[in-house]
Amino acid sequence: MFDFSGTLWLKGRMKKIPVVYSEDFLTDYRTVDCENPERAWIIQSAVKEMAEFHIPELCSEADLLLCHTQSLVSSVERDGEVFSVAKRAAGGAIMAAEIALEQPSFALIRPPGHHAGRNFNGGFCFFNNMAIALYTLFSRGAIRNALIVDIDLHYGNGTEDIVQDDTRISFQNIHAFQREEFLADLETALKDAPSFDIVGCSAGFDTYIHDWGGLLFTDDYREIARMITSSNPRTFTILEGGYYISDLGKNVASYLKGVQEACL
Repeated sequence: MFDFSGTLWLKGRMKKIPVVYSEDFLTDYRTVDCENPERAWIIQSAVKEMAEFHIPELCSEADLLLCHTQSLVSSVERDGEVFSVAKRAAGGAIMAAEIALEQPSFALIRPPGHHAGRNFNGGFCFFNNMAIALYTLFSRGAIRNALIVDIDLHYGNGTEDIVQDDTRISFQNIHAFQREEFLADLETALKDAPSFDIVGCSAGFDTYIHDWGGLLFTDDYREIARMITSSNPRTFTILEGGYYISDLGKNVASYLKGVQEACL
């Protein structure tokens, strides 16, 4: 399905990390000012030397309906530009999850998704990228269970709305007021990670010390990624928040270095 010739191991080290990305994510679609195309551009520029880029297709309406009601899908469809980019983002999440069945991956996508529930959206999110990716794998029989770890500053209320009654999925939202507490809570959330067929991380970088959360440092994202990827090699990460543009690229690059280190 995928050519990993440039991304597999080189002398015990991952040479390149599969990063799902499309220039469609630079579209200046209708949303709030802080969730802007520069977020995707600055990250792509910062990680391009360590990434093997994969361009995703748009997800299908059938994929969307695995997690969302027809009324929600139709409401987003009224804005054709938003609808197209949001379907590309969901398709990127699906692709990252597919790649993760073979090796860790990162979905550099926008719009984000974890505030989109079964029949509502908000918080700059239109469709729930994480849930769509996992339910697509479930529908194909590729996985039997999954762990979701949400490290965004804000609670993944949309993800919880979709998965809360599904015994196949464990949803762990990390929320803390101190750096040490955050890392300890993440370690606890990952204790059963080896028992899952796949681990998906909703990665918000708005917990950064200079962002809205005012909590974590750049090197903390390296440690977080190392912890998550070490817990289960079938891991994929989806971009959610992160709005301090000056350091967003280096924070994501730090995260990807942690992925590389976990694969030594």
